[in-house]
Amino acid sequence: MGQNLNRERRASPRLPRAFQVLWFGEAVSLFGTATTATLLSLLAATQLDAGPGWMGILAAASWSPWLILGLPAGALADRWPPRTTMIASDVVAATAAATVPLLWVTGTLSLAALVAVAFVIGSCAVLFRAALPRLVTRVVDADQLATANSMLYATESASTIVGPGLAGLIAQAVSAALGVLLDAISFLISAACLARIRPASRAPDHALAVLEESFIQRIRAGVTVVARDRYLRYFAGLAAVQNFGLTGLLTLQVLFLVDELAAPQAVTGLVLATGGVGGVIGGLLGPHIARRLGTARGPITLQLTSCSCLLVLLADPGAGVAWMVAGLLLCEFAIVADNVIRSTWRLTYVPDHLQARVSTTIQMLAFAAMPASGLASGWLGQQLGIRTALAIMLGIYVTGALTMPFGPLKGRRDLPTPPRPSRVLERTASPAR
Repeated sequence: MGQNLNRERRASPRLPRAFQVLWFGEAVSLFGTATTATLLSLLAATQLDAGPGWMGILAAASWSPWLILGLPAGALADRWPPRTTMIASDVVAATAAATVPLLWVTGTLSLAALVAVAFVIGSCAVLFRAALPRLVTRVVDADQLATANSMLYATESASTIVGPGLAGLIAQAVSAALGVLLDAISFLISAACLARIRPASRAPDHALAVLEESFIQRIRAGVTVVARDRYLRYFAGLAAVQNFGLTGLLTLQVLFLVDELAAPQAVTGLVLATGGVGGVIGGLLGPHIARRLGTARGPITLQLTSCSCLLVLLADPGAGVAWMVAGLLLCEFAIVADNVIRSTWRLTYVPDHLQARVSTTIQMLAFAAMPASGLASGWLGQQLGIRTALAIMLGIYVTGALTMPFGPLKGRRDLPTPPRPSRVLERTASPAR
């Protein structure tokens, strides 16, 4: 796994078929999920009369599983076959999503039911994401990881373009509740694609030691790597701070567009989709930025660029919505490009048998901030108004971004890569005695 992102090595021109199948299934699921995320918000805001408080609870339900299940999921995913774990997650998520149109047709749909569905789907996402990095490393060669990650992140951003816009059209043409059925179908398509993959089996040198570890020891190993490594520790803390701020934007942006900017549902979906355009560009350009600027300087530059999210606060009804479009576009570009660079680096930096645990430890810290942010931004929206609440939450995000030039990346062109990992990685990767 000793790939250096900055070596001008020629990767294979074509990614393996197994990855192409994985990518297709993931793309279908992402498009369905992006549509449903907006549909649930529109359903709560327009048909169930949810205010900022309920919108905050709904956002919290989607992300609280990371706080509850994050660390255990990483320990389990490093032992379970990643493909099987992801298929099971897809099937359970499909079942949960299918209950929304069923309850709507029977006239029993409630805000509490939406919260429960969001929690179940969020729990499935925890296990799915914990297993995904290990599956990617089994179907893609080391010199293709940057390309594979670029495709995954670009596709995720593309889903945010089509999903919200499609959600707005569905909500106006038919019903937001019936539209959620698309997500249930997309999860099943993803599961079917995963079932067709035959990933390369791996028997790492540390497999026996991992099996001999207790469940608590496996969790502790992942936490130890993140806590003692200066780069992983900083990135985990930065993600927690910035996700807290960004979740405030995600929680309130629909209400901001509908109530403050008087945007119709279809326009709301289209405005939210524009941020995904920047994400697609960022996903595609991430590896190029890493080669051009370096894997350390690139993220620093991108973090400062992401401060453009403050342009959202300048938005007004009518043509003033363009400020929100510009802010979302530039911010999403920077965030996704940065994620491509750092996630690819992490796949080469962390030993394979620790991938899921390190990934879920970082994601738990990042996503655990999100339910708290959902509740906080909802409360702030009720007490101070939506625009003021957005200003506070975006200010928190920008504060995190401004620490990047002064953190462990200061003065570096590139992030460290094997064969010279940090000592804590060497210690944790050694078999238990």
